[in-house]
Amino acid sequence: MSHDDGDRGGLPRASLEDLERLPVGPDAGSCSPEDWEQLRDLAVGRMQRGELPAGTRIRWGRLALAALLGKYPEGRSQWLVIESARVRAYLIREFGPDATDPARDLPALRADVLRNLGMSKETAVRLADGWRTLPWEQMLRLRLAKGMLSALHPVLPLLEDEGSVTDGLRAWLELAPRLP
Repeated sequence: MSHDDGDRGGLPRASLEDLERLPVGPDAGSCSPEDWEQLRDLAVGRMQRGELPAGTRIRWGRLALAALLGKYPEGRSQWLVIESARVRAYLIREFGPDATDPARDLPALRADVLRNLGMSKETAVRLADGWRTLPWEQMLRLRLAKGMLSALHPVLPLLEDEGSVTDGLRAWLELAPRLP
């Protein structure tokens, strides 16, 4: 998928079907994180094109999620959780939750965010008020937690409708504005 800057790698001209094969194809391992970022950018843009049929937009969203796995080859980093949560929240908000579709499974999204916050709520509360004086690493941990929680805001009404806003999640969401 390598490209020169003027060509954009031919991605915009490739069919959705061809691009969907890329993450599982033999060339997937030779793609750089920048290549995967380019594919993610393209897929997110197409996912958001309202003139496309819903099924096509959902496929573009799934492709964006697959590209993120290539962009973050080291595994389930908090950056991966943040970016994938944003794509998943968009798909859920636009097309509704679907427990049979991992890209639109609302309880799984909520669980992924809570599981990957990287610290206890008590620790975050203790650090929140004085975050400006914290070492950079601790500020970053708080910022990553806020990024994950912010991804849930577009689907918050749906979480409330299904009773998925537990007291623990509510406390995290109330804390998020105090984080850097």
